[in-house]
Amino acid sequence: MKKSKKILIGAAACATAAAVCVSGVLIWHHAEKKTDTDGLAYVCPVSDVNTAAAVISDMQFSGVVVPQETKEIKVDTSKTISEVLVQEGDHVDAGAPLFTYDVESMQLELAQGNVEIERMQNEISSSQQQISQLESEKKNASADDQLSYTTQIQSLQTDIAKTQYDIKTKKIELEKLQNTIDHATITSDIAGTVQSLKTTEQLQSEGGDVLMKVMSDGEFRVKCNANEQNVYMLSKDEAMTAHSRINDDTWSGTISEISSEAETSSNNNMYYGSSDEMTTTSKYPFYVKLDSGEGLMLGQHLLVTPEVESTVEKSGIWLYQDYVLTDDDGGSYVWAADDKGRLEKRKVTLGESDESMGDCKIASGLSEDDLIAFPADDYQEGMRTTTNADEISQQDDGDIQDGSVYDESGNPVDIGGDGGIYGEDGSVISGGEDSAADGVDSSIDDSYLIDGEDSGAADAAQPEEGGESDGN
Repeated sequence: MKKSKKILIGAAACATAAAVCVSGVLIWHHAEKKTDTDGLAYVCPVSDVNTAAAVISDMQFSGVVVPQETKEIKVDTSKTISEVLVQEGDHVDAGAPLFTYDVESMQLELAQGNVEIERMQNEISSSQQQISQLESEKKNASADDQLSYTTQIQSLQTDIAKTQYDIKTKKIELEKLQNTIDHATITSDIAGTVQSLKTTEQLQSEGGDVLMKVMSDGEFRVKCNANEQNVYMLSKDEAMTAHSRINDDTWSGTISEISSEAETSSNNNMYYGSSDEMTTTSKYPFYVKLDSGEGLMLGQHLLVTPEVESTVEKSGIWLYQDYVLTDDDGGSYVWAADDKGRLEKRKVTLGESDESMGDCKIASGLSEDDLIAFPADDYQEGMRTTTNADEISQQDDGDIQDGSVYDESGNPVDIGGDGGIYGEDGSVISGGEDSAADGVDSSIDDSYLIDGEDSGAADAAQPEEGGESDGN
């Protein structure tokens, strides 16, 4: 055993870390984020992702009727707008003119460019005539003058080559300019209604480039919001049903888009059959394309539910099939945390599967209390695990410094409050005034202790069987 001082965080700090894990809210959200952190994997209890306990058909999302597409009409800020040809609220057809650029200065620039090309072409003609004259004189020149004539001819040839390149470059520039002049009138790509029209003064003051938006005509779609707890349960092309809030009318459709860009809000816009109080969460917009929008009004609010319901009666442990991987021998495994808090390939035996829901039964190999991770390409056995998603981003802020006090996940902790410091035999050296660690059994197995001097290898070990803590 090392002779360096061992440090153990009190039970109160452990309880605080456990409180951060809120029922798997970050399963999907951190599936990508965790791969950015070297040597740390996010895990959660099997019970949080057990689909046998999930009642998909009870999920209801608040939705609002929106047009199929809203087209942003942007301007080239390097050009000057000559005239805006529409007003806010106008209906436009596809191909209808919206605004024009000022082409007067561009036409002048085009004329000057053509004059410059003509000048360069005249320079080339003059140089070629000089070369012809020099070559003629060179034939009658003495041997001593031959080199001088050769040098002059080569210099003129170099000038001609450079001028030819300049002409080619200038022509490309003028072609682009001519194309801009020819397309100085910007038209609408879709039929719809003009919205959010700004003045040129507003564009300049705001620093944006979106002059207006055109809301498309045609069938509607429904915009909904999911949160971290349920967005991973949704998939593109999944059948959904929209319900009126005032009568029994319904509309069928499918999910056409699920945004990966999260927005933070205090309202998750999701409702359950039983009240579930949420405070702050991230929401992920998704869109339902309706088979028919008959009877709907733009801006109408609806309740949207998944249409597909499982026909398999489920009990025990069921996981989405994305959690289950296949090893080289054809066996099945999941990424799980071992009893030391390290990542391992846990072999599992599969039972029946439900293709409509995309999940399968875990016949053996896992319990409800086990901690598992959503698969990632950079996972390796032996990596540290954490149930605290905040540690993923904290690890990016810099390496842990030697001599720090660590919690179970290798995270630096200020021991001035609730934490305690313990010797190699588990005896209390010091602890905070409100520390719950004072009740820790001094006979705790020292495999749970963390070396405060060996920061690079700080183990996130859990207590071995038989080593109990009164503080936990």
